[in-house]
Amino acid sequence: MAKKPGRKPTGASMVPATCSRADLALLLGISIRALADWDLKGVFTKAQGRGRYETVASVNGYIAQLREQAAGRASSTGQSLTDERAQTERIVRQIKERELAKISGATLTVDEVSDSWSLFAAAVKAAVLSIPGKARSSIPHLTPHDADVLKHMCRDLLLDLAEEVEAAVISGAPEEISGEK
Repeated sequence: MAKKPGRKPTGASMVPATCSRADLALLLGISIRALADWDLKGVFTKAQGRGRYETVASVNGYIAQLREQAAGRASSTGQSLTDERAQTERIVRQIKERELAKISGATLTVDEVSDSWSLFAAAVKAAVLSIPGKARSSIPHLTPHDADVLKHMCRDLLLDLAEEVEAAVISGAPEEISGEK
């Protein structure tokens, strides 16, 4: 069909049906690498031939994807922005709850618990190790050998207790303390 003289070409007739990767990147104002990333997400419509795209369909797909992002229905990671915001808010809320519990004294730090248990263990050790001396002073007919037997029994008891506690007590790793796995 011949063009009539003096008539300007319409916009649709000026756009080529297909374009190369470089042309599409230039048309959209993005880099070749960005175009490859968008292409992996299925935004562009491929045409016959290597590295060729349907121009109008690809531009429309790119614009539709940008609209989805702007409306908050999709992000560059593929996850909806609403979901990302909700996840971020959940994390922030959990952090604030833990900080509030710490400030109000509802929770203790690992160092505080460790210090308290160390003091308690030292007190138990001192009490148990004092048994032979107290027994000897309370029961005057005990021989030095009897006192040594009591002393060894108390030490063995403490060593056995230490082994059981070491095997049963948590290591102090945060995920073991809070129950998260």
